[in-house]
Amino acid sequence: MRNNLFLLSIGIMSLTLSLKLVAQTDHPMHLGIFTTEQANRGEAAYRSNCASCHANDLRGNSNSPGLVGMSFLFLWEQRPLAELFNTMRVEMPTDRPGSLSTATYLDLLAFILQQNGYPAGDNGLSATIGDVPSILIVAPP
Repeated sequence: MRNNLFLLSIGIMSLTLSLKLVAQTDHPMHLGIFTTEQANRGEAAYRSNCASCHANDLRGNSNSPGLVGMSFLFLWEQRPLAELFNTMRVEMPTDRPGSLSTATYLDLLAFILQQNGYPAGDNGLSATIGDVPSILIVAPP
């Protein structure tokens, strides 16, 4: 009887873990919502427009938040991706907010996502950002 209960509880725990893993890998952020080309363009834009405040490694400093790892997730996890995009467009760069093209802001967003370990896909973030408003930022796979 104890063996059966033990085996049943192990089975339930395994099923629960499997369902969580499937749910995580099906999340749009884990399926590639930007292209490698976008992220590459975003890297060049980051170096010339963002690195002076957020550092070359995106880790930030005492005046600017980090854009990778725990710092990024602390600020943005469970918030809509569109909110991050709009914050970038309206507030960055701090010395000339809104001065970059929409395409450049999308490229920067792709670069930040890539640096956080999110995979690239076949379809890039678009200027209309389609489904982006409904996508919540979750931890990378």
